[in-house]
Amino acid sequence: MKATRRNILTAIAAGTLVAPLRLKAQGAPVLESTPLAPGLTLIQGAGANVVVAEGPDAVLVVNGGLPEHAEALLAEIGRLSGGKPVTTLFNTAWGPELCGLNHLLGPRGARIIAHENTRLWQGADFFSDWQDTHYRPLPAAAQANDTFYKTGELDFSDEHIVYGFISQANTDGDIYVHFTRADVLVVGHMLNAEGWLLLDYVTGGWIQGAQKTTTGLLERAGEGTRVIAASGGILSRQDLQDQADMLAHAYDRVAWAFQNGKSVEELIASRPMADFEAKRGDATLFLQLLYRSTAYHIPGRAVRNII
Repeated sequence: MKATRRNILTAIAAGTLVAPLRLKAQGAPVLESTPLAPGLTLIQGAGANVVVAEGPDAVLVVNGGLPEHAEALLAEIGRLSGGKPVTTLFNTAWGPELCGLNHLLGPRGARIIAHENTRLWQGADFFSDWQDTHYRPLPAAAQANDTFYKTGELDFSDEHIVYGFISQANTDGDIYVHFTRADVLVVGHMLNAEGWLLLDYVTGGWIQGAQKTTTGLLERAGEGTRVIAASGGILSRQDLQDQADMLAHAYDRVAWAFQNGKSVEELIASRPMADFEAKRGDATLFLQLLYRSTAYHIPGRAVRNII
């Protein structure tokens, strides 16, 4: 079967996507705080990992957990900092599990930093078919109010922070936040060390962008860098390298599928990620997102030898 764009689109239409990634958490959160460096703390349990930097008079936070956990999270930040105000908040992407504090801090005048594409998704009304979820715009006061396209930096207390966008990974607005003196690199959904990096084609994620992003993060991270993803504990540069190896294999297999006119079902049936499943779990959703996100880039010659 010749791999034409018509065949590709037919195969996509026949595919069935499985359950959504972003599930609402239930009940009161159990928050766990872990020191990373003097004045720098990881909070887990709010829906996504949150990093808190305490200065003499104010607090800076990276990611904000789920909206339903925002009050509890802010109370924990207050406990850690002695009630200092949060003046700066980073959103590493647009997902609700990263932006819960926006609803509390935005109306109070906090600076909310994000990629411009993240702000656009925060203000959008759209349906994600693979998640079976209709996302509605955040209130204007809860949207990012300080956006950028490539890189930025700021000084906070004794810490120099560099932040930036590399490429489309989980979305088209994923950013890293690097506390350079403590050497803590916050990467949000751009890394999943025990599961799969999910390529959200609805908001711009795809395989080659994920590969470029992982390579860029590897170039930034040193052997002693502590890496904080959206989930999991404290990770390392080796976790980024493992993801790079996995993505290289995934690209080879999805390229094979398109070059040979294979449907998404045939790709999944070939079990191309079997060697990685013992660590990362079932690859079905990853493969469905991999296939569909790649298809959107076929006109741009993302895969060789497609007519």
